[in-house]
Amino acid sequence: MLPDVNRTVLFELVKALGAPRLFVQLLLALPQDVQQSELEHLVEYIACETSPSDIRFFLDVWWEVMKHKEGQEDPTVSAFSALVRQHGCESSLDDGLKPPKRFKSDLGSLSDPPAATNLLMVLIEGLKQTYRSIALPCMRSYALANLVELLLVFTELEPEGSILPAAEYLDKVSSVVSLWTSDTESQFHQAGLDEKVKEAERSMSLLSMGRLSREELFVGLDFLCSLLRAWEEELQGTLNSSGELCYEKYRLLDTLATFEKNLTCFSETGDLGEEEAQVVLELMQITKDFLKEISTSLKSRDTSLVSSIAMTIIEQKLDRHMEMCSIFASEKTWAFSKDWVECLVKNKALFQKPELVLKLLETLVDFAMSHQDKEGRELQMQVTKAIVECYTELSLTDKNKVISGVLASWGGPGLSLNLPVLMEGFQEDLNVTFNQITKSVSDEGLTRAVASVARLTLLYPEATVRQVCNLAVVNLGAPQFLAQILCSFPALSFLETHDDPGRPRSLVVRCLEEAVWGRLSTAREEEQFLEFLVFLMQPSSAAPLVSPAEVTKAFVLPYLKSNCAQIELSLQILSKVLGIQSCSEEHWIKSCHPFPLLLSLCKLLDGYTKYWHQPRDQLFPPLVTKDLILNILCQLCEVVRAGTVPSPELWVQSLAWLHRKVASLDWTIGLRLKELYGEHFKNEVPATLFEICTLPEDEWTSRPLPAYGPGSGLLAWMECCCVSTALRETMLALLTVNVDNPEEVNLFSKGFLVALIQVLPWCSHSEWKRLAHVVENLLERQVLHVPYTLEYVQYMPLLNLRPFACCLQFSVLFLRGFQLLCSSSCSSWLPAEAWLHVVQLYCGSLTDLLGSVKSIAEEDGSSVLEVAFICIQMFCHLLHVAAMLPELGCGEPLVVVALEILWQYEMFSSADTSPSHALRRANERHFLESITDNVGDEVLRSTLMQKLSKLGARSAGETA
Repeated sequence: MLPDVNRTVLFELVKALGAPRLFVQLLLALPQDVQQSELEHLVEYIACETSPSDIRFFLDVWWEVMKHKEGQEDPTVSAFSALVRQHGCESSLDDGLKPPKRFKSDLGSLSDPPAATNLLMVLIEGLKQTYRSIALPCMRSYALANLVELLLVFTELEPEGSILPAAEYLDKVSSVVSLWTSDTESQFHQAGLDEKVKEAERSMSLLSMGRLSREELFVGLDFLCSLLRAWEEELQGTLNSSGELCYEKYRLLDTLATFEKNLTCFSETGDLGEEEAQVVLELMQITKDFLKEISTSLKSRDTSLVSSIAMTIIEQKLDRHMEMCSIFASEKTWAFSKDWVECLVKNKALFQKPELVLKLLETLVDFAMSHQDKEGRELQMQVTKAIVECYTELSLTDKNKVISGVLASWGGPGLSLNLPVLMEGFQEDLNVTFNQITKSVSDEGLTRAVASVARLTLLYPEATVRQVCNLAVVNLGAPQFLAQILCSFPALSFLETHDDPGRPRSLVVRCLEEAVWGRLSTAREEEQFLEFLVFLMQPSSAAPLVSPAEVTKAFVLPYLKSNCAQIELSLQILSKVLGIQSCSEEHWIKSCHPFPLLLSLCKLLDGYTKYWHQPRDQLFPPLVTKDLILNILCQLCEVVRAGTVPSPELWVQSLAWLHRKVASLDWTIGLRLKELYGEHFKNEVPATLFEICTLPEDEWTSRPLPAYGPGSGLLAWMECCCVSTALRETMLALLTVNVDNPEEVNLFSKGFLVALIQVLPWCSHSEWKRLAHVVENLLERQVLHVPYTLEYVQYMPLLNLRPFACCLQFSVLFLRGFQLLCSSSCSSWLPAEAWLHVVQLYCGSLTDLLGSVKSIAEEDGSSVLEVAFICIQMFCHLLHVAAMLPELGCGEPLVVVALEILWQYEMFSSADTSPSHALRRANERHFLESITDNVGDEVLRSTLMQKLSKLGARSAGETA
């Protein structure tokens, strides 16, 4: 229940106290219908016997109504609002009493009550009733400014989402504060800067309480037009006078300038009727003419005041303080003053935005370039500390935004070149940080590590990346962990342009080249480098930091030369990148010159045809690398055929170019490209191959090869079998040998052995495995005749050896092959280095044979005696081969396989439970010892004798 109030006393009291804001706050706490009626009472009061102080009071109330914001009331107003909400507002204020003017009670009621339907229209109506009483230019400016502002903010003239740009906003606030400071008549003249700024910002941030209708808008526009016509000449003269500009006049000029722009836009987009358009055009012209005659500047020229105001807005966290932070961070003329530094340090929390950190860094760099004295360096350190603290509080995503900005502005060196003060102690900090990181390689330590590296990356990106790359190579088990750290910063995928903008280069790849590539000294370091690189291209839960194309261009293409020290590692890298799927429709390999790349691989393969005759001082990848090259060539052919097919014409041209280049290389290389060639080219082989195969002429053709004379068909056939599994099966199917003709079978078998020995030294492990399958196939089909002699059989074994026939024949075939290879006719054919390779292939095949023997025994249910017999025969054949070999350090693989055979023999022999097992084993051991005792290689002999003695001791123990 609100008390009865004498409005005359109330209005005079508020006017005397100069408290229009309090009055408006109390007014707007009332219910809406009561608000309007009370404001109408005020207008009635002011319109009667109007004095200058009445005008000031009315305009102040109007201005406060427009500036009012919910939630900014003082405790008294808040308590009043609560009371109103609690009890409601009854009609005690509407008891029909009219407030007497100057405490007179004889004033009659107004004959024509206001027609306004809301507060804003009541205010406009009030001005209509009182404008003739406004004589002072300052008050006329005040009245026009209020009216224009009302029409700007509370109607459709205000564009949707229109916000004054921050810099313009700051200029206007500064101009207002400057006016209040210089105007001794202003009520804010004596106020402190904080209060002035708050009030100025309040006057700049009007909130629309609602919009007038189109009809009400044009009522206001008509009225404004009439006022401008009436007051135009006098106001123009006053505004152009040399006297100080008061706040009211400033407001008028400022609002009219904005009004003219909005009115122009409204005339173009407002869908106006004919009469409405006429009113708008007339008002536009009047406004334009009015402003054209005014020469007064509205902008504050005091830059120190502008900076102080911006800092005040920031410190007080006023409405647009975050926008002021942006200006504060980038305005270089303010930077590094005492107040500026204090504001930054005190309000660090407000600058924890990536864009603000970047602007601060730009300002810092700009200052550092011209201030290298002691004081300047101290300020740089202080500000840098504050900026880094802001950066540290950012999320990882925002940190990446900052790093991207640093790289875009200053490249890989980051801040290091422009802020030498930061480099003092940086290397030590870098070392300490990464020492701690490498000691805590774990998922738990990852978050801490990323936070530490983020700080270092901000200051000196490329040095940090180089350190990570180096540690990934030298710290065992660290590659994946360190790669995870780097991949946490997708900003590091930055591409540098340097001197060639058309060929951007990856920062990370450059750091890898500078810090690691060319310095890898051990196989383990190469393995760790490869692991690190693969994870950067295929991280488990992040975006790749480097692309396969970048890696290929940097670490593969320049090094695919046989005499290059890094070629083996480059090939391993190429093998890995080819396994990475392309993320776009066009495969990445297309940007890496795929056909020249294919040719380089083919040339490397061609080099292996002369491998054992290469000069010893010439670098060439070892023969074990041949399989890697073969796999890469196969991968690359699949990728090129599937993912990079351009126009048909260009594709045919590219294939023809490659075919022409490959023609000068070994003929088998063309066969390896068949999947790529498709139907464009036939398989070109030596003519002698047609003598032993029925090759379809629509797919095969001969080529002149002088090295393949008469009788070389089987050699060519065997070389074809080495090319691929598919071609091996084709060769086996097309081979023509008449098994019914003993002479032909004998000739084929002898020729096969000779061809096998010719091919063996040049085979890679995978090629030899293919040939081993060929041998097995021909033995099973009984096309290849390998008689089994009894040179290592003491007595006729009463055993079922048929399931193991192929295994025994294969072992004998090896023996016969080495007898030929070690004969005087072949003594100078192989260089010393080739023997170890041949022995390794032989030992690998024996290991496979042992596996086959075991499998056959398990499947066939053979007794242990058969397997023991097979093991003894293989052991004897191996020792026979060992005895024939030149003493060239080939003993180690032989020792390993011999021990493996003895272990297999022991396992099966010990399973024999027959009554005579002890005698049999004693006889077999004695036989094995007698054979072993004749071995010339002392290391091999002593090792095997020691093993056999243990077998004897174990046998004796079991018998006892």
